[in-house]
Amino acid sequence: MSGQTKLKIKKNALILFANNGYEATSMEKIASAVGIKKSSLYAFITSKEALFWEIYEELEHQYHNYMEQVLDDSKNMLPPARLHYLFKQYLMSSQSPSQQEAPVVQAFWIRAMFFPPVDLKDRLLMRALNREMKLGERYMEIIQDGIKQGLIRKDSPEEILLSYYSLRQGLYSLMNVFMHELTDEQKLDKIDKVWHNYWQGIEGK
Repeated sequence: MSGQTKLKIKKNALILFANNGYEATSMEKIASAVGIKKSSLYAFITSKEALFWEIYEELEHQYHNYMEQVLDDSKNMLPPARLHYLFKQYLMSSQSPSQQEAPVVQAFWIRAMFFPPVDLKDRLLMRALNREMKLGERYMEIIQDGIKQGLIRKDSPEEILLSYYSLRQGLYSLMNVFMHELTDEQKLDKIDKVWHNYWQGIEGK
């Protein structure tokens, strides 16, 4: 029973953090959503901040595992196709194990990354930087391999990767804030068109 209650607390807290933000989510609201007294929460968590980080770390772990799987699935592709595949898979997945939870997870990530709580901002940004630097090493290898094969133009791999990240994160924001009502088919069409324009700039001649 205690394990089920803890899961219920995290599930409802995730929804509240995603919809209302960290600052606007009180322990009282979490307790009310779960259907228990505020004092009872402390049998399962030590503080709101500790609960936030527990949820964040679980989602971060899911994200890392998902991206590692995508990288592994694409290991036999040529660099251009692999970069396109990674680009598309990142944008089309919320890294949520449940489709029902996907919009909530997306909203949580957007708030955490683009509208971080003031008290947690520095730590959140450092975590995101460290996470992407580790994955960035894998992306860099793909880009360097593409340059060696003449499939990607000879240019600074770091600059190509920066452009890749900038495009990906910009489109991610647009899709989840302004294009969330599009169907998956429409989103894929947008992704492919944006990628086509990007590829025209880095393609090896």
